[in-house]
Amino acid sequence: MNTKDALLIAAVVGIWGINFFFMKTALADVSPMVLGLLRFLLVIFPAVLFIRPPKVAWYWLALYGLTISFGQFVLLFTSLNLGMPTGLGALLVQLQVFLTVLVAGVMMGEPVLRHHLLGMFAAAVGLVLIGIGQYRGSMPFVALLAVVGAAASWAVGNIVVKYIGQVNPLSLVVWGSWSALVAFTAVSLMMYGADGLVSYTLSLSGWGIASILFLAYVSSLVGYTAWGDLLSRHPAGKITPFALCVPVIALLVGYIFLGERLGAWHWAGIVVVMAGLLIHVFGGKWLGRLKK
Repeated sequence: MNTKDALLIAAVVGIWGINFFFMKTALADVSPMVLGLLRFLLVIFPAVLFIRPPKVAWYWLALYGLTISFGQFVLLFTSLNLGMPTGLGALLVQLQVFLTVLVAGVMMGEPVLRHHLLGMFAAAVGLVLIGIGQYRGSMPFVALLAVVGAAASWAVGNIVVKYIGQVNPLSLVVWGSWSALVAFTAVSLMMYGADGLVSYTLSLSGWGIASILFLAYVSSLVGYTAWGDLLSRHPAGKITPFALCVPVIALLVGYIFLGERLGAWHWAGIVVVMAGLLIHVFGGKWLGRLKK
């Protein structure tokens, strides 16, 4: 990997690390559905007026938006809205790393090695520990299930990106967001009606507006454009593990700015999941050294 791609990964990790803070502040003003609607409305406009659509079949664009955008964020926003701490949510949604590698191995023949499987097993054990912490705490267990579902949707979206191949990543993000916008709008209208949507929008605070602007223009347009570009040029197993650096930043931001505190079971689970990441990323090198 060259220096440019390494810096690109570092930028995405930084953006997505503080991204969860802005999700939480935006959800103080609007519901998960309305937040998704406003986010992807801004992702599309005005960019769609200046950027040509990618040379991709419409059903791939629709599937991209429904998985990596609608499916992921409707579940992630719901989880955070139900009380999921931002740092913990940032960690659990990164289960997409392991799911992406596993699905890419099954569907695309990308290698799934022993240390990959061991890392996934460790992550599963960590999830069990976190689940125990959720059961012993006051947070609804459905919040945990929702964020795991968000990770699965993101993983499927990563595979869609791999099938699409190398296209203009910014064009893919913008035009691929149409299906997400339609889905969020349809569900929002069913839940709140047109008057409810107007009421939510007009009641946005300054922090709420700033948060939505960050989510749309920085996290989506910059972050997912860079992510899609990296995935199109490198194996999924080489790129996706770096996303597990995101929770480190999110945990620190949540601790400092949101006063989020986690219990002993949560921390134990976090340590085990992060250990799974280390095994996943560096296990091959470690095993190679042991054989020498």
